[in-house]
Amino acid sequence: MTSSQVTRVLIVEDEPDALELMQWWTEEQGWEVQIARSGRAAVEMGKSFKPDLLITDYFLQDDVSGLDVIEQLRSQGSDARCVLVTGLMGSALAEDVRRLEGVPILTKPFDFKRLGELLTR
Repeated sequence: MTSSQVTRVLIVEDEPDALELMQWWTEEQGWEVQIARSGRAAVEMGKSFKPDLLITDYFLQDDVSGLDVIEQLRSQGSDARCVLVTGLMGSALAEDVRRLEGVPILTKPFDFKRLGELLTR
């Protein structure tokens, strides 16, 4: 990605307040932002939007989890930098995430400074 390109961010979140806050913060960074409220919508959107960065909640209201979104976008050839966000961090989730290389987990509520570090490093 060259410096003249705008960074494309896909946010996947079904909780309206969290979505609004993440959308506001990413737009403030000058990034082009698309939002999805379900895993299925995110996978479809990812096909054409081709995000550089993906911020996804783990637990979504449909049967496609945040991990599924990451795996499906990667299977489509995406090399987006990903961050998984969750309100509940248990051993089962930690074990699930181990199967995805290089995907950091942020526990809600999180610090946007930390999110920025994970997305831009």
